[in-house]
Amino acid sequence: MNSARKFAGFLLGVFLFFVSFDLAFAFDSASEKWEESTPGRWESLPERHVGATDNGISVEVTMPPGTGVSYRRVGRWEPAPVALRFAADNVNARRNDYLPGEAVFPASVTFVFGNDSLKLGARARVGLFFEQFWNGFTPSGIRLTYAWGNGVPVGSMYRLWEEETVFVVAGPEEAGKTISSTRRLADDFNAAYGRPPKGPVTEVRVSARRPSREKGPLRASITVRFPAPQE
Repeated sequence: MNSARKFAGFLLGVFLFFVSFDLAFAFDSASEKWEESTPGRWESLPERHVGATDNGISVEVTMPPGTGVSYRRVGRWEPAPVALRFAADNVNARRNDYLPGEAVFPASVTFVFGNDSLKLGARARVGLFFEQFWNGFTPSGIRLTYAWGNGVPVGSMYRLWEEETVFVVAGPEEAGKTISSTRRLADDFNAAYGRPPKGPVTEVRVSARRPSREKGPLRASITVRFPAPQE
């Protein structure tokens, strides 16, 4: 009788182990779709809290100067509406948002259309290669970046690189606030490049950065839901 009870207890323990393993895997599987890295060559990772779902990610960071984090997910998505939520208690005041080598946003989300590109010509491509060799390489393809700006007027749309357009959704005056926005990627692409995209979104990047020359820590949060939940 005791042997039967022990064996039943053993089976129950095995069952609970595999159930807990499956639950843990299910919880972590969404996070595993996002690749974490530092966005700059010399940055270290900040204190951070991350949660992921099948259609998005939420990131909260406390960034001393010289830290930053980036999350990358690769796939194929139609350019559907996206729900964004940003918060930041400061900006990178020493940065010029208009210059590729200077534009370091405290919080940003980038959508990459990897199968789409502009006809730049061989000379322009070579010049772009050497400029990015110095400043850091960007994903190939046309990109739409939604950013918490450091000084550019909110609502601005401008070309940072030939194949990257920035939409400024918040700035210094919104410091300490939470800004929510739903964007239609197809409409924004058409506004930036005068035509619909030729292919799907192939990559999503979420980034938060605090350059080493800035003073004091910066707290930020970013939430992305893509595609956006239907209302």
